[in-house]
Amino acid sequence: MKLALNSWKKAGKVTLAMVMAIGFASCSEEDDMMDDEPMTMSYTYDFSGSYSGTHPSDFSAMMEVEEIDENSCKITVTLMNTLDGEMYMIHAHDAADPANTPNGTPYNESPNQNVFVQMASGNGGTVTASQTANMSYEEITASYEAFFVVHDPTQDISTTDLTTYLVVGAFAR
Repeated sequence: MKLALNSWKKAGKVTLAMVMAIGFASCSEEDDMMDDEPMTMSYTYDFSGSYSGTHPSDFSAMMEVEEIDENSCKITVTLMNTLDGEMYMIHAHDAADPANTPNGTPYNESPNQNVFVQMASGNGGTVTASQTANMSYEEITASYEAFFVVHDPTQDISTTDLTTYLVVGAFAR
């Protein structure tokens, strides 16, 4: 009887060890699977306080940055309360030293085509534009220094007159 009891205890310990090993292995797999899911972050931009024009002030923008792989991400911009039939210029301007720009702006006046430069036609409601950026999710959301701009479609495009920007803010922040 004592021998059978000792065998049972040994078998119980082995079974317990196997169950724990399988449990740890499955947790590791779940953790790895969670690490493989693409990261996504959203940012909301309100109407610019510097803006001076006739566009309705209920306009706003949302940016979503979604990881594609370790070297690229998808940037989707949604504009809310657009004007029907008007073309919105949306883009990123890289930050720069004002002493080194032609007009003393704290950004390069040419938009960065590798990150985001899109046009969206207003429809009186919500419109969306997307682009794949040739930068990693981590770079865009943590270290890319730039401005996000939406120009007023009812005014001439200006790269220096902030009063014509419906939205201006830090890119992906």
